[in-house]
Amino acid sequence: MDGELLSEAFVELTDTMVAGFDVIDFLHVLTDRSVQLLDVSAAGLLLADPRSELRVVAASSEPDIRVGQALADVATISLLHERSMRHSDTLNEQLQTALNSRVIIEQAKGKLAERLGVDMDRAFTLLRDRARTSNRRLSDLAQAFIDGTETLTSPAASRSGQQLPGDGKPRQYPRQGSQP
Repeated sequence: MDGELLSEAFVELTDTMVAGFDVIDFLHVLTDRSVQLLDVSAAGLLLADPRSELRVVAASSEPDIRVGQALADVATISLLHERSMRHSDTLNEQLQTALNSRVIIEQAKGKLAERLGVDMDRAFTLLRDRARTSNRRLSDLAQAFIDGTETLTSPAASRSGQQLPGDGKPRQYPRQGSQP
């Protein structure tokens, strides 16, 4: 690459950026000098419009503008398709995660309802309240309860320090020396 030609191109480009700056003239000079400096037969410049579609804004010749715009349109379609596919994949992952969480929460509700002898709505309320007070995600707490790494009790049993058996009632232990 000719250093003198490169210097002249920079001077010419900066000269166009003065009072009365014309963007079209600047871009035309840029593409013409690119052809000279890069020893190519043609050059063009693409920019994204506000809708993220590529537009040919300058080219070294009129036929190049048409070809360049056609290629830019194909590139725009490809980029929009890729963006749409990525969005679709993300949405599918989010929906699958929500479904998995819902299944785990339902299992925990069933296990808790059976253990405490309460209905499903009450079991959900207990799970939700514990998740809030312990600042945990409901699905994480539900998974820990299913795995057995978390124990849950009814609020009444928690206050008395008793764990509830499967029937949901506090265990009554006979006092020593008394008859059952």
